[in-house]
Amino acid sequence: MKIKNRKRFAVYTSLITMWVIVIALFGYWAWSYFIYPSIPDTSGWRSLGLAVPDNKEYASLVERAAEAEKFAQNHGLSTHYALFVDYGVPSGTPRLYVWDFNKKRIIARTYVMHGPGEGSTAKEPHFSNRPGSNCSSLGRFYVTKEHGNRNKTGFMLQGLDIDNHTAHARGLMLHSSPWVDGHCWMKYIPLHSASCMGCVTVSTRGLSYISKLIKSEEKHIMLWNYCSKQ
Repeated sequence: MKIKNRKRFAVYTSLITMWVIVIALFGYWAWSYFIYPSIPDTSGWRSLGLAVPDNKEYASLVERAAEAEKFAQNHGLSTHYALFVDYGVPSGTPRLYVWDFNKKRIIARTYVMHGPGEGSTAKEPHFSNRPGSNCSSLGRFYVTKEHGNRNKTGFMLQGLDIDNHTAHARGLMLHSSPWVDGHCWMKYIPLHSASCMGCVTVSTRGLSYISKLIKSEEKHIMLWNYCSKQ
């Protein structure tokens, strides 16, 4: 009788342990996903226990923001908001930043994965402007209000630099994917060609936030892809 009770106790303990692990993993995913994209003030990130770009990465963004504002003014783009993607940050950390030129700070951020082409790994992206490369491209774009044929909730991108001038012809978009939603708790989001072939592929929640800005602005919003590690 005692042996049966011990076996029963062992089974119950195993089941409870398993459920605790499942709940903990789900809780971590939910925390990672729902804490973003909107953040009231970047100065509060550390007090909330959030991962933030290191000083070098943040300084790189602030530098680009000043240059981006001049570029936006000279090219008739929005001087209210701009989007920056730092591919030097691990994809499991939010690395698309929404910059407010008026407030001169990041107002939101979200996860973004990169393309799988030309030897890219989840940890190390390779970049290309070549059609068919399935790589992400660096440089400055503007986000059109054109949805394209593949994704009615996404927005086509128009390249503005020599490094990305084929973006529109390649069909590159700013769009979301459930793949990003389901893997944002990992340090590096696994590559997945069905979700990203070089597009700026973000979380569903992130796109919902960004699309409101895109639709509210009369002028196109600038997007700048760069890699702070280079």
